[in-house]
Amino acid sequence: MKTKKKLYRKVLIVAFTLCNLCSCNYLDVSDELAGNLQSLDEIFDNVAYTKRWYANIFTAIPDYSGIVAAEGNVTGFKNPWAGMCDELTVGYGDNKLYNKTEKNAANMGFHRWGNCYKQIRQANIFLANAKPIAANGTHVDVLTEEELIEMKANVRFMRAYYHYLLFEQYGPIPLVKDAIYERDDDLDIPRSPIDEIIAYIDQELKEVSNELSQEALHEDDQHNAWPTKGVALAVRAKLWVYAASKLFNGEYKEALSITNPDGQRLFPDKDPGKWEKAVSALKDFMTFAEDENNYELLENEENPSQALYDLFQTYNREIIWATAANTWGGMDGDAFDRRCTPRSEQNGMGCTGVTQELVDAFYMNDGYPVQETSFLKQSTLYTTVGTDTYKEKVVTSNNKKVSDAKNVSNRFMNREPRFYNTVFFQNRRWHVSNNVTQFHKGSPNELSGTIYTLTGYMLYKRFNREVNKKSPGVTSKFRPSIIFRLADFYLLYAEAVNEIDPNDARVLTYLNKVRHRAGLENIEILNPDIAGKQDLQRLAIQRERRIELATEGQRYFDVRRWMIADQEGEGRQYGYVHGMNMNGTEDKFLQEVEASPIVFRRKMYLYPIPDSEMKKSDGQLVQNPGCLLYTSPSPRDCS
Repeated sequence: MKTKKKLYRKVLIVAFTLCNLCSCNYLDVSDELAGNLQSLDEIFDNVAYTKRWYANIFTAIPDYSGIVAAEGNVTGFKNPWAGMCDELTVGYGDNKLYNKTEKNAANMGFHRWGNCYKQIRQANIFLANAKPIAANGTHVDVLTEEELIEMKANVRFMRAYYHYLLFEQYGPIPLVKDAIYERDDDLDIPRSPIDEIIAYIDQELKEVSNELSQEALHEDDQHNAWPTKGVALAVRAKLWVYAASKLFNGEYKEALSITNPDGQRLFPDKDPGKWEKAVSALKDFMTFAEDENNYELLENEENPSQALYDLFQTYNREIIWATAANTWGGMDGDAFDRRCTPRSEQNGMGCTGVTQELVDAFYMNDGYPVQETSFLKQSTLYTTVGTDTYKEKVVTSNNKKVSDAKNVSNRFMNREPRFYNTVFFQNRRWHVSNNVTQFHKGSPNELSGTIYTLTGYMLYKRFNREVNKKSPGVTSKFRPSIIFRLADFYLLYAEAVNEIDPNDARVLTYLNKVRHRAGLENIEILNPDIAGKQDLQRLAIQRERRIELATEGQRYFDVRRWMIADQEGEGRQYGYVHGMNMNGTEDKFLQEVEASPIVFRRKMYLYPIPDSEMKKSDGQLVQNPGCLLYTSPSPRDCS
């Protein structure tokens, strides 16, 4: 079994170095003549080309390490989502405009549409044509029946997963299933209703979960994205949480009137019973995770900060699925690490800013918030007056000592460990040089250049503290790019159970598991009145997801499925995000100011189908509500 896994992991890693075998056009015909082969029969009579085709199917797995990059390098298969909501501002390149412009079908980037459908078609061709290959003459390469069964299970999972990625972004989509469309076929395909899409993906994932590797993957020296039963159960669980959430479950009123040309509705009426199905799917995953001891939170009770740092540095038992591709990069070019290194450090760009809204979301180390909420009173520890000394608590493998940071504003003191693992702030010492880092006007990281943080904070999460440009140093270091991890599903479980029965003990149990790992007290101890109060528990879970999963690509989709993005409150995605006063000198820097505009309209709850695809349709493909609608011969704004 281990030998076979190593073989296919080697095959998978090839996927991320290959050029695509097919055209990027929607549902277009693949380049089956690649490699000078003349037919599909020749491809699937050849072991090497069969494995090459197989490997290519995995190339669109999202790479969540790709938060920021050079113009044109960030796609819907990376993580622009952290910069397209109230988590980050980016002070350089095309990313700088993420939140600042009105969005419509003609100008929205970061689409998954073409690539997902391309990969679905490649998967279907493989499933229809791949076969065992015996040794023949001088050709000794073989593909056994056993190997092929495992390959087809992985491909079937990927096909379901690509349908899921499309659903997550666009809602109702044309449902391809196992169809293989050719150039002469009618490609003007209508969208399928949400319930039909959910049913198809659900069935596929249920069936294939028993065909995939039954072992959770916790080590991977070749950094491959290997699908397992746990991964399939996780995707299925998240699918049902989406299906039950307001956006997809009858509470987006603008969508309820959207129909195909034949009158078929695409969005369902509200069905509270979908939360029960979500709980059931989550329970299936939890059984695999806990009862079968496949996953566990990475914890360090003596030093929660250390666990939260280590979580993103190496493979561990909390990770359910991590991508094979990795674009953390290092300290050269336009990579993540360089963008998150202060300009005052060698080769640093220092342009990825954490918003004040995210900064203020983190709790104090007593478990209370910095500002009173409906579910918890304000912490008595929080003050903006005076300064104190901050001591780093994370120990890296090189055991380099970082000196205490003096004259740190008390607004940054006594925070919970997740804050210090996410946010780099004024007067904190940089871990490589031991230099005090400042952002005020007149400092080395001020806004006088073309590259700077817009908020006076920098993103620190997932940064490897041994990476630096200073010689001798480690200029690049691998970290797993996590797609799914256990804490995400603990919070989804709490959320779903709360929607059915807020008195169910599982709500607070799983919420508190995540808080406990961060060194925080159980929330019902801090506020006994929260127990069993659905609205209060819901808000507490939403806050916890915001903190725990900060900048991991979840917030963008969470505020939309909850439908709180156009409302005042913690989900607000319009107006301005805030930060420290970058125009102020040191004595005026610690003033909260408007840092960057953020645009949101109700029409932006669902991603528009690309305008280029709408133009190909002769009326069968209908657009999402509120987006630029293409109608021949000219487009019209339907906002």
